[in-house]
Amino acid sequence: MKPSKPLIFTILLLLAVNTQFLWAKKVWVFILYALGAYSLLFICVVALLVCFVRKVYRLIKGTDRTKQNGIECLVMAATLCLIVAYPLGIVRGPQEEEVPTKFKAFYEGGGGCGSTLYFREDGSFVARYVCFGIEEKKGSYRISNDTIYFSCDDFAFDYAVMDSVTIRVHRKGALDERLMPFPFYRIRKD
Repeated sequence: MKPSKPLIFTILLLLAVNTQFLWAKKVWVFILYALGAYSLLFICVVALLVCFVRKVYRLIKGTDRTKQNGIECLVMAATLCLIVAYPLGIVRGPQEEEVPTKFKAFYEGGGGCGSTLYFREDGSFVARYVCFGIEEKKGSYRISNDTIYFSCDDFAFDYAVMDSVTIRVHRKGALDERLMPFPFYRIRKD
């Protein structure tokens, strides 16, 4: 059985989606390249869907009832299901060693975008932003009474004030002291 062009295209698309951890951070440095890369992936997924529908139609109609066409339909269906279920890929890159988390807080914005702050027991934090890609900031923090002070040059917040339910962060350079725009909802680790 000689692999056809649609089958090769399907396998390459599956590889591209599942290896995002290798190239996504490098591409996001240049926002236009990132938009182009993800637009191209989206177009490829739509093209795969159209090709899959055509092959299934020909299989059902009886014009192409070969073993190869059936295998290609199964591979395309599995690839589409995996891409829909895991849009960031099943394969994850090398994971950072697991440091115990003291607590975490999250904020969900519009359009499925959101932020999560992981406060670790060793005094470090990780801020993960998910919106048209994943961006992470790392630094250290210290807690004094009900205030969390952040130490990170390129982090957007100076400090945060926490209560029993929320963590309200203060943007760097904000003139209005009452301005606490992000109510992070606190999640305690059990």
